[in-house]
Parts: sequence; structure tokens; C-alpha cells
Amino acid sequence: MQRFYIGCCGFSFNDWRGVFYPSNLPKERWLEHYKKYFSVLELNFSFYKFPSASISEKILQKAPHLKYSVKVHQKFTHRRNYSSQDVEYFLKGIEPFTRKDNLITLLFQFPETFGFNEENLSYLEKLHKDFIDFPQAFEFRNKSWKNKEVFLWLEERNITLVNIDAPKNLSWLIGPWVSTGEFDYIRLHGRNEKKLYDYLYSHEELEEILRKIKKMSRNKKVYILFNNTIRAQCVANGIMLKQILGLWNENIPIPNPIKKMLARLYREYE
Repeated sequence: MQRFYIGCCGFSFNDWRGVFYPSNLPKERWLEHYKKYFSVLELNFSFYKFPSASISEKILQKAPHLKYSVKVHQKFTHRRNYSSQDVEYFLKGIEPFTRKDNLITLLFQFPETFGFNEENLSYLEKLHKDFIDFPQAFEFRNKSWKNKEVFLWLEERNITLVNIDAPKNLSWLIGPWVSTGEFDYIRLHGRNEKKLYDYLYSHEELEEILRKIKKMSRNKKVYILFNNTIRAQCVANGIMLKQILGLWNENIPIPNPIKKMLARLYREYE
């Protein structure tokens, strides 16, 4: 059984045109192009705007075999002032993904200002119960969540802790390379300390991260999503990681700009 699933955090970026997407390819066909290369996709538009069932249905029509993680709206993670109607409205919008068994998880990304304390833990309890019928993955960006009490709390509720790689100058919770829940979820944000998401992982760095994942994860499905999205560097890294894992189909043509990134990385590796 396949254990590792590789994809990108989003797919609709204008600076991917002419790099990953052919320059003459209409934007409405970008997802059809993406699905040739990856089997999973993280949807981030839902963080900024509540999704509608019609939009979710259109996405599925274009790429019905993909599995999707859906990032919950910032009202649930950043503003934290949601109502029961908001929950109902959000879940109604992603219903096509759940109905057709295309949903990996709901992704809850909390801000750096959201630290560990009893009040915030109580908020997480409420949030968890309000979305109880759906798989959940929590990404914390405050180091105070790195403690055994939190990991046990997550495990008892079958919530996946999102493990991340990010620039070390941030005060985010890097790693912590701890596995909770039924599956593992990894987000790789890049290591550029001056410009977040603008980074190309080397072959050596991907091998290093993969060792940490394998040590942490035992016989679980692992979803690895690249968020170094500037200039489609995540695509090159996703392909390279699939090559390292022996999951890449050599018959799939790689766009020349992506091929040049990979060639540079392999030269560095040699």
C-alpha cells in the first residue's frame, strides 16, 4: 500500500505561468495540468473566502481522482469569533469533497500569536467538537505548543499534529516531528529567512527531512505538502521527492523551467 502522498499548497498562482503551466494554457485548465503530476492538493482559497458547494463541485469535476485537504477559514483560527451558522455554512461548501470521499482532512492553521494556555486549549476543544465528524489537522506556529500534554491531548482526540519545516529565524514551532492521529501531515514552507515561501530545497535537505518523517511515522499514511510556492519551486521539489521515494512516473513530461531547477539540484547533489 502506498504510504507517501506528495503535493502542493495551492495550484493557482500567476507566477507559475510559463514555469509549470504552459504560457498559452487557460487558467481554467491549470488544475487538469496539476493532476498529471500529483495525487493530492491542499486548497487554501477557503482560508480567505468561505467555499461554496458549486466551486467545490467544479474543482472535483476537473480533477475527480485527487485527494484534497481544505484549509479552514481564518474566522475559525485567527479571528476565533465564529458561530454555529459559520460551521454549517463552511461544511455545506465542502460537502462535495466529503460526499465523494475526496477529503483528506480539514487543515487548521493557527497564527503565531496563538499560544498554549488553558483558555486556548478550551477553544481548541470547542473547535474540535464543532467539526467532530471530520478528520482534523492542527498546525501551530507558536513554540509554546511543544509539550507532551498537548501531544497527548491531540492523540486522545485523533487529531493530526501538522509537522512543519520553516525558516529558523521565525518563532514558529518547527517540526516538532511528533506523530499524532491516524495519518501524518507535513507542510514544507522553505528556509528563506528573508522572503517566506521563496526557496528551493536541495536534494540533501529533502533526504534530511525524509529521515525525520520516517523516524517519526510508523506505518501511517503521510501527506507531504510543499508551500514554497513562489515560481513553482514547490513543483520541482515535489517531483524530486517523488523521485527519491521511487514514486515518479518517468513517462510524464517535465516542463523545461522545472527541469532546469531539477538539473541544478542534482548537480549540487553530485
